[in-house]
Amino acid sequence: MTTQPTTFFTRHPRLTVLGALCAATCIVMLLLEVGLRLFGSLDIHYYAGTKTPGLHKYPYGDVPINASGFPDEEFQLAGTKRRIGYVGDSVTYGVGAGYGFRVPDLLQRQFPQYDHWVFANVGERLDQRILLAQIEKFKLNAVFYLMNLNDIVPDADSAAATTWVTEAKGGWIGGVDGMLRGSSYLYTYLRLGLKNGMQRLGYEAHGLPAFELLPGQHRDVIEGTARRVAAALEAATRQGVRACVLVLPYEMQVSADAARVYQKMGFSWEPGFETGSTQQVLLAAFAQLGVTALDGREAFAGSELKVGEAFVYDRGDKVDWNHPNRRGHALLGSWLASRPDLTTHCFDAAQGGTNADGASSRLPER
Repeated sequence: MTTQPTTFFTRHPRLTVLGALCAATCIVMLLLEVGLRLFGSLDIHYYAGTKTPGLHKYPYGDVPINASGFPDEEFQLAGTKRRIGYVGDSVTYGVGAGYGFRVPDLLQRQFPQYDHWVFANVGERLDQRILLAQIEKFKLNAVFYLMNLNDIVPDADSAAATTWVTEAKGGWIGGVDGMLRGSSYLYTYLRLGLKNGMQRLGYEAHGLPAFELLPGQHRDVIEGTARRVAAALEAATRQGVRACVLVLPYEMQVSADAARVYQKMGFSWEPGFETGSTQQVLLAAFAQLGVTALDGREAFAGSELKVGEAFVYDRGDKVDWNHPNRRGHALLGSWLASRPDLTTHCFDAAQGGTNADGASSRLPER
């Protein structure tokens, strides 16, 4: 009896089907990648940019990186001017604006009698240990904290501060994300869809609830954040350093048009948020703790802004309502410069251990 020749498929039908499915998937992904590169509207390089020693280049502008690793020109350590250190996250860094157009850069030109140095520790928490180290190393005379609303998070050692997202970012998933974001169009689009989905459900990209959008539900977290910030700034003032906070707004708080657009896109927030309910809780807590805090919403008062006119909005791979663009920074800078009390409250030497309102800067007992 003659045996019929066998094929790989007849010997391994399941492996053959699996291989065919994998090949088809790879082809589809390749076609999607090519199609998105040719016809997609997303600028996947907007936030990732190109980074070389001493310079980070982005579609919105360049950011120099000095020898100390900070997003600024070289610090002139031998200078004799009073030194104002700006601390914060990506807004302080200049995402959406670029070097020369950020609030610190604008105030440098307005108040050249001071040195305005940028210390942007990108992240959601003001780290007291890092802040004091920078004050000591660079002999700062004042610190100005540009506080983003997404800086409102639980204490780092709290169980509520850890999610599967934060744990994943600290592992190999974070490495893969950093490699593919800004290089793969398909991955970046999928990443954007996931982030938007999370935000529509009320979560930030770090996996925690968007506490700032729901101040009625998360008053404890907002006030806890104020205490943490106040403790860091109190430690700074004990070193003889002036300390102020600028609370930055979200776009839907300064543009009715933006609020309508974001709501149509499926994003939501607590009633009253767009008129500053989160800032009211935060600023009241700061006032009780003796911290000089400024409400950045005032910089946009009277401006009939359309969505995307003063904030990034949709230029990159996220729906971005928290990064002011160059116009947004210009409005903030002009407003700050117009305040007659800015230098005396935030830049000049403190007198008698008091804050800008003349009250003791010591934290009350809790």
